[in-house]
Amino acid sequence: MIGKKLEILKESNVIDEETEQFVLAVNSYLLEQKVIEKEEHLDMFLTHIAMADARQKKNEAVINMDELILSEIQQDEKLTESKALWKELSQYSSTEFSSEELWFIYMHIINLLKKEQ
Repeated sequence: MIGKKLEILKESNVIDEETEQFVLAVNSYLLEQKVIEKEEHLDMFLTHIAMADARQKKNEAVINMDELILSEIQQDEKLTESKALWKELSQYSSTEFSSEELWFIYMHIINLLKKEQ
């Protein structure tokens, strides 16, 4: 499912081969480790990290997250788990993500984890 989307993004020069491989590695890890049972839950998260990786490589600015949303994420019971999971997943990428981008990633991981409950 995600493979086709990534191929389109790569053919359109939105992402590069390295980003595609990063996202596919994350997809495999989450499914193999049974962090996520339903592959359809991964689609939005994987698309987001592909675009986030591309933005970081191009040094594109990220719009700051709304303060209310940021506050909710900072208080979420899944934040620690989200950060720990991202630490594992980020090992598949050579890209350094900005703190602004990381809050969006944490938000997506929290949503992903809650879907799996």
